[in-house]
Amino acid sequence: MRGKEKALMKRYLYLMLLFALPVFGEDMPDAPSLAYTPYIAQSSRAMAGASRNPQDGSTHRFFDRGNKLRAGILAGLVAADGISTQGILRGGSRWREMNPLARPFVNQGAPGQLAASVLGYGFSLGTSYLLHRTGHHKLEKLMLDAAIGVEAGTVSSNLIWYSTR
Repeated sequence: MRGKEKALMKRYLYLMLLFALPVFGEDMPDAPSLAYTPYIAQSSRAMAGASRNPQDGSTHRFFDRGNKLRAGILAGLVAADGISTQGILRGGSRWREMNPLARPFVNQGAPGQLAASVLGYGFSLGTSYLLHRTGHHKLEKLMLDAAIGVEAGTVSSNLIWYSTR
């Protein structure tokens, strides 16, 4: 039985190579020569020198409608996380904050929780703004979406704790 499987695998390999060989025989374009260099340099300068006007649609304001909505959702989730975390910590001594960076703040009660929440929210919004200023608009929105996802997961975990208590 082992010999039949081996022969079958060989046939399969030969068929794969037979169908893959035409890929290697394609005509590929040549690498750019020095004759194209002035054109590339000229087009690069033109792209770098182009000014970005908000009127032409190539950029947007940081607090456009989408980012306002994201920032508001994130603020609500951060507040819900803070309230539910403090409720859990007051509920029993065996529970503790899972985030080691926020733990020293959160263990100080409501004022520490507020400080940790403001720092986390500011970091998320600040990183998103930095990505916006450097022209990484998709990453800017992705950063806020990721922060919303993390906070939503944390809040839902806290709510599950409340429902099983």
